Amino acid sequence: SRSMLPVVEPTAQAQPAASTPLKSQEHAGRVAPEPPKEILGNTVDEHWRNTCGAVPTRSSLTKGGLPFGFIVSPFAAPDDSNRWLRKAAERCQSCGAVRNLYIAVESNTGRWACNFCGAINKSEDLKGRDAIESCRELRDAVIEYVEPTVGSISTQVKRKVTMLVIDTAMRQKDLDELQDSLLKALSVLDKNEEIGFITFDAVVKVYDLSKQECATAFILPGTRSPSQYDLNMLGNTGAVFAAPLHACFNTISSIIRSLKTPVRDGKRVRARSRCVGPAVEAAVAIVASLHGNSFHANADDGISPQGGKGHVSLVLGGPPTIGPGSEDFEVEASTEAAGMSPSEQQATEYFGKVGHRTRLLGISTDVLVVSMLSIGVQKLQAMTMTCGGEVVNHLHFGEAFESDLVNGMYRTGGRTSGVVDIHASACVEVLRIIGPLIDPATRQEEEMAEDLPNLAISPSVEGRSSYTVIYSLKEDVHDQYIYFQVVTAHSTHNDERVLRTSTMRIPVTDNTANLLHAVDVAASAVVLAKEAVAEVKDGSSSLEDVKAQLNQRVQTIAQTWSDQVKVTIGGRMSTFPAQLQGLPKYLFFAQNGPLLGSILNSEDDANVLRRIFLKSNLEDSLRILSPQLFSCTLNEQNVLQFEELPVEDTSLLPDRIVFMDHHTQVFVWSGSQVSGVEFEPVRQTLLSNIKAWTAGRFPSPEVMEFKEGNSMCRWLECRLNPSHRDMASRGVVGTLTEAVKGLLQKKFVPMDNDSYLQWLAKLRIAM
Repeated sequence: SRSMLPVVEPTAQAQPAASTPLKSQEHAGRVAPEPPKEILGNTVDEHWRNTCGAVPTRSSLTKGGLPFGFIVSPFAAPDDSNRWLRKAAERCQSCGAVRNLYIAVESNTGRWACNFCGAINKSEDLKGRDAIESCRELRDAVIEYVEPTVGSISTQVKRKVTMLVIDTAMRQKDLDELQDSLLKALSVLDKNEEIGFITFDAVVKVYDLSKQECATAFILPGTRSPSQYDLNMLGNTGAVFAAPLHACFNTISSIIRSLKTPVRDGKRVRARSRCVGPAVEAAVAIVASLHGNSFHANADDGISPQGGKGHVSLVLGGPPTIGPGSEDFEVEASTEAAGMSPSEQQATEYFGKVGHRTRLLGISTDVLVVSMLSIGVQKLQAMTMTCGGEVVNHLHFGEAFESDLVNGMYRTGGRTSGVVDIHASACVEVLRIIGPLIDPATRQEEEMAEDLPNLAISPSVEGRSSYTVIYSLKEDVHDQYIYFQVVTAHSTHNDERVLRTSTMRIPVTDNTANLLHAVDVAASAVVLAKEAVAEVKDGSSSLEDVKAQLNQRVQTIAQTWSDQVKVTIGGRMSTFPAQLQGLPKYLFFAQNGPLLGSILNSEDDANVLRRIFLKSNLEDSLRILSPQLFSCTLNEQNVLQFEELPVEDTSLLPDRIVFMDHHTQVFVWSGSQVSGVEFEPVRQTLLSNIKAWTAGRFPSPEVMEFKEGNSMCRWLECRLNPSHRDMASRGVVGTLTEAVKGLLQKKFVPMDNDSYLQWLAKLRIAM
């Protein structure tokens, strides 16, 4: 269930109490017997949520509209060496699943039967009852392994270089604001952070940080990628292209203050010369050279890359217009409607290759866009998602931008090189894995994938990231349980390799009522929404098709899982199961909110939000999907009091200060009766608390304040259910005086979108 009030987000959640151990029954066809009793300890993974706590015996019911899957955030817990088992994980020799608490063990021989494939394995450390009972893998659902290393573990901090790559082809006013934000961000960075500085417009300028008396830069062409000759020339200059911040802070500060818009480029901001691709390539090449690597070396057939060597922060104020990665942005409407133009397709492929090369060099790239212009975010995402970075949009330079510039450098906590592998029972078919994943690319990764078909690479290892697994049943289930195992691996800041295994079992039932009671409505809604958003994001379905599919899912659930029909004046209507009452409203907001609706400024904003949603954990995903609305007051002890309100436009009453957290944007609305200065302490306390609640998010949310009657209120109003349209059907309008009716007509802007009740009525569903 969702929290009733916003709370300060903890860095780590408390460990839940272990669930009551369940008794296993002998599975048919097992060669090795199961233990006489289970010795289970903690069977709970606090970072794992199933859409349903049970599965039906009949496989056909998994196609009844309800989603069957789970959301897991394996990197949520910080690295803790006290929890690690310093030994290699024992795997099934047949399917590759890791030995776990649900295997069947023959204590006198050490043989054990895999609970996923039934294959018989043998382990010397499982001989005898005492050995079995002392084995942590057979007690706990979550185990973290670290293979013992020869010699001492290195405590030396890895060298990590951050290159700031700045677009100067923007308005001078915007450039002035950027200068202030950059200086504020640099002032809070660790003074040992190694920094480099590059700017670009029609050419790439790489700054020498050893020159304190004046800003000195080496020029690279912007019409092509930097050649090996160009890079060798840079290396032979003897210049310092990256230095610890404590040594170069004054130099970088003077460079930032000297930035000017190109004098001879009098074009409009969108059309100004902007060589984004060559600038990023130059930054990556410089970071690679500092680690003794070549940007042009052929590493495609090599081993998996070790990340964390460097980071590129690209600040962009407009689209790429010259050099590789640029495109003809004056696209005819007919071409744009048909899909990607040839130049856009070519640019996307180029940035994808740059991202692939960047990952192989162990470097990540973030793009911070501050522009109201359409820049073609999708092609930049082809680069960032491959190397573990992110594209983030901002309306203006300011506190949120500064926070993202800093947090982007530290958000992984030094953890890199993630790998994710999924194992499931033989009767289960994994349909889709959604999250920040890419296919294996190096020879080593491809060889691993040959034995582990559900293996994928996670370029970024972030605590708030999650992976959504959607499955169905291939056949009817005759066992008591089905099993899932998520195996992840990542490298720590000192290059120790941590393997985390989480194994869950889900009971099988033939009782429909029990199945419905086991449904987690919030998790189910998020999985359905992520499935729909993923189809739009990868281009396999249009927005209208996806909305139609969601509507069909709602109707299918009502028809499959409810045996009641309501007869109305308009005809027969399906009823929704009582256990799933909240699900349709989540899907209503999915279709009408920023994910699939039309309330954002541009397709760029939608692409950024969809990418964030697809990788977010359950808590963050719920905020994006269906935010909560609160009325705020200050009590006598100056403590904020919250009252949850319906997420409807009729909740915006003149005597309320209202707060909504939509994850990437936070809104504070003041009614006309509470807009005065006497209520300013409430707003200031609320803003202070918002800063605490949202600390640690990437991207950092934009906070928007407005008062009733302001035109900017539409940012909030468009996110609410237009329930004023239901007043007549509820019989409310008839009870109002003509004066009040007139006020309501002025208050609510006429709109075409349906209210929640109108949407349900069109689907022929009664609640």
